[in-house]
Amino acid sequence: MQHNENSTTFEEIDYVTVTDLKQMGYCQRIVFYHYCLPGIQAARTFKMEAGTAANDQTEEMEHRRGLRAYGLKAGEREYDVWLDSPILGLNGRLDMLIRTPDEIIPVDYKNSTAVIQPGNRYERTQLRHNWEVQLAAYAMLIEERQLQSTMQPIQRGFLYYIPLKRAYPVEISTELRSEVNDLLRLLREMVRTEAMPDPTPVRGRCQACEFNRFCNDV
Repeated sequence: MQHNENSTTFEEIDYVTVTDLKQMGYCQRIVFYHYCLPGIQAARTFKMEAGTAANDQTEEMEHRRGLRAYGLKAGEREYDVWLDSPILGLNGRLDMLIRTPDEIIPVDYKNSTAVIQPGNRYERTQLRHNWEVQLAAYAMLIEERQLQSTMQPIQRGFLYYIPLKRAYPVEISTELRSEVNDLLRLLREMVRTEAMPDPTPVRGRCQACEFNRFCNDV
C-alpha cells in the first residue's frame, strides 16, 4: 500500500482509544480507515445517535437508582470517568465506576438487546467478546490510575444492557488482559505498515456499517 500523506504514522500515535480496541475485535478495517485514511468521512448512523441518547438517559436514571442491579448494597458512583495511561498509550471515557470498601468496578452501558440462552437454570446472555475486551481495558486504565494506592487488581466489571435494564458480570481475566495488550500491538503495527486488514468474517456486520461503501471486497 502506498503511503498516504494525510495518514497517521506509527510514531505519531501517542494514544489510541478503548473504542479502537472494541472496534478491532469487531472489524479491524474500521480502525484502519480511521488512522490510515483520515480523510474518509463515515456517516453517523441512526444506531449511533440512538446509542448516545440512551447512554445519556441511563446516566440520569442511575443517579436515582440503587445498586441492586449489580448485587451491591452500597457504593459510591462516578459517571463519565476519563481515564488515560501513558504506559499503555491508551485512553477512554468510562460510563460509570463503582467504589465499595472492597473493590472498584467498571460499568459500561450498551444499547443492545442481549441474546438469552435457553435451557439453563439461571438466565444467561451472549455477551459480545469485543465488549468484554473493552471492559478489561477500562479496568487496566483504572488500575494504573490507582497505582499509588493499595487496591487489589480489578476482578470484575459489568455490561449494563439498557433496553433490558439488566447488568451482566464480566470476569476481568488474565486472558482478557493479554488480549488488550495483543490488540494494542496489532493496532500499532497495522498503522505503521498501513496494511489493510481482512474484512470481518461475520459479513452480516457489513450491512449496517458506516464504512461499508469503502470496502470493495465484501
